[in-house]
Amino acid sequence: MKKFAIAASALALVATSITAVPANASNVSANNARYGTNCAQLNQVARGKGADGSNLVCKVETSGTFKDKRVWAYAKFPTISALEVTIPAAPGGYEQVGRAMATAMVAEGILKQEALFVNRPGAGGTIGLNHFLNYEQGARNKVMVMGFALVGGVISTKNAAKNSELVPGARLMGEYEVVAVPADSPYKTLADLVKDIKAKKKDLPIAGGNLGGIDHYTAVSFYEAIGLSISDLNYVVYSGGAQITAALLNGSSKAGIAGYGEFKSQVAAGTLRLLGVTAPSKVSAIPADTFRSQGVSLVSQNWRGIMLPKGTSKANRDLFIRAMDVARSGTSWRTAAATNSWMNNWMAGDRFLTWLKQEEAKLAKLYKDAGL
Repeated sequence: MKKFAIAASALALVATSITAVPANASNVSANNARYGTNCAQLNQVARGKGADGSNLVCKVETSGTFKDKRVWAYAKFPTISALEVTIPAAPGGYEQVGRAMATAMVAEGILKQEALFVNRPGAGGTIGLNHFLNYEQGARNKVMVMGFALVGGVISTKNAAKNSELVPGARLMGEYEVVAVPADSPYKTLADLVKDIKAKKKDLPIAGGNLGGIDHYTAVSFYEAIGLSISDLNYVVYSGGAQITAALLNGSSKAGIAGYGEFKSQVAAGTLRLLGVTAPSKVSAIPADTFRSQGVSLVSQNWRGIMLPKGTSKANRDLFIRAMDVARSGTSWRTAAATNSWMNNWMAGDRFLTWLKQEEAKLAKLYKDAGL
């Protein structure tokens, strides 16, 4: 079996800083224009600089965070009358990201009413994917949240349909994984957990998300980094962060793996503790040392994005891309990203689709080599 941990660093997404700028920032030229950045000359055009490839115009914005400010903006402010969001999992990270985006759309004046959320968990997320693909074709004002876990879920369940068969919206964010234990756990450090894993191997249950997803990927990488193999891992699957947390608190699993955002409230409440984070270096907002700094060579990062129904017209796709671009640049989304320690991994439209197809092929080979 090829070492899974080698790929963990290679597959970690490169996160960029949030693109929105402070109101007092200097003016930005047309060549470097992005939505919400300051501009100098009213009615100047920045050709092709919109997230959907459309033009941006130097104007006084009419709504949202940048209302009444002279910024690079879309000629017509994007609005959406209603929104239904499919979550292919139980409540957890997917829903957290979807709700943050929907809330930002309402806050910016894009979405005219609260979004409806529909959870369709099971089979590594493919129940939700298949329903969205087969029953929502061409539907307006409907989106699905997806990410690394669903790409891996398709592979691990040998699902016939792929995420790339949908119409691409945008990749939104990235976050690092953490290992959590109950507050009263005997494991005070990552080294304590590693020692017990090596002693007990499959007798020590580790909770995480769907088979083939980022949590599973991280668990396998963790075991290989400490000299064990996938055959030593007792990985217990749950559909969402809420269920992983419940398994830790009721004692059915001794440690859990998920994105930091899924454990954050319980960590803040003092019911869970973190033993390590899979970032390459210390993240100030996450109360844990890195795996690397504790002698375990492991880096991994999750990502999540938005897809639209198969058959969505280019005009509707571009409207949603513009809407998400405005929403992600505003105060509400930036606050959610900072609160949850999300990195900005924005990539939209055709670029996102090309990257997604490459990820599907890369992960399929990686999972085959790793025995997943």
